[in-house]
Amino acid sequence: MSGVVQPLVRAVVVLNTEGKRICARYCDRRRFKDLESERVLETSLFKKMQSLGEIPEGEDIFEQGDNIVVYKQVEDVFLFVLGSLRENEIILSEALFTFGGALDLLLGGQVHEEGMLQNLRRVLLCVDELVDQEGIILENDPTELASRVGQTSYFTDSIPVGDQTLTQALQTARDQITRSILS
Repeated sequence: MSGVVQPLVRAVVVLNTEGKRICARYCDRRRFKDLESERVLETSLFKKMQSLGEIPEGEDIFEQGDNIVVYKQVEDVFLFVLGSLRENEIILSEALFTFGGALDLLLGGQVHEEGMLQNLRRVLLCVDELVDQEGIILENDPTELASRVGQTSYFTDSIPVGDQTLTQALQTARDQITRSILS
């Protein structure tokens, strides 16, 4: 099967509404060799967001230099997933959807700067489980991604046992037994 190319993400970036980095993973080390090149990209992304005026609801896409940028504003943060111009926008959009959905689950619907900074460990783990160092997308299901970060009980406890899958129900039971033993 020659000609099949693995889709790659160049970067996952989260900025606040002042253009300051909350977290980022830069996978393409040829383009982003140092902190300065990362900051240049972040500044240009922020300027693009300012030039748009009103940010559309949901996800949107634009080209910047030799990158396709898929982005979404959630409260007071911008989520970005970047790929090369030859990457499929739908795959990049799916990666952004997965990231945003997992953050929503992990942070209990409170995806904003303060919540992300207070839970930075979870946010960084989420990025780490979404894409590896080379930019290969590791997960495309927000629930599975949130589960990989280790917060399964956070959202399965709120689902009635009758509506849970067998795996979720077993995980909930195990978590409740562990809590009762430890308390």
